[in-house]
Amino acid sequence: MMVFLMWGGIAATAGLLVLLGESLIGLHANDVSHANVFLWLIITPIVAVGSMVHKRMKAIDSFGYGAALSTGLITSATATAGLLLIWLLFVGVLYPEYFGLMHRYATNQALAQGHTGLQLAQEIHSAKLIFVSPSFYLISAIIPLLVGTIASFIGAIGVRKRV
Repeated sequence: MMVFLMWGGIAATAGLLVLLGESLIGLHANDVSHANVFLWLIITPIVAVGSMVHKRMKAIDSFGYGAALSTGLITSATATAGLLLIWLLFVGVLYPEYFGLMHRYATNQALAQGHTGLQLAQEIHSAKLIFVSPSFYLISAIIPLLVGTIASFIGAIGVRKRV
């Protein structure tokens, strides 16, 4: 049980460090943020596989596919919960203007790609649908859990240990 919580805590800490790091180096002042992609797609699979390897190293007897998979899945769930709490803390307390920043970032990206008229309006509309309170938190729960689950299914193949 402690392995899952430890790796979920590592995910939450990494997420907070990414968000604070972006803010400290001035990316948020320039209306830029890549943290959502990093927190949604990268952290959860890394900690899921890391927890499986950790549990395998501590295993005395065999550590089969099922044990590896369950370790990865539970860690993905705890990591997703930790990252969701970090998002709630960051957007709700530390940087309440984050959604506005992401709206400006999406607009600037669309303009830089040469989008005009209807195409530009669609890009802005999509950003305003994603970066708003209920849908952002749902996406922040579903995507990391899905990516961590996929990493767990694949990673469990190579992490098995037979005695």
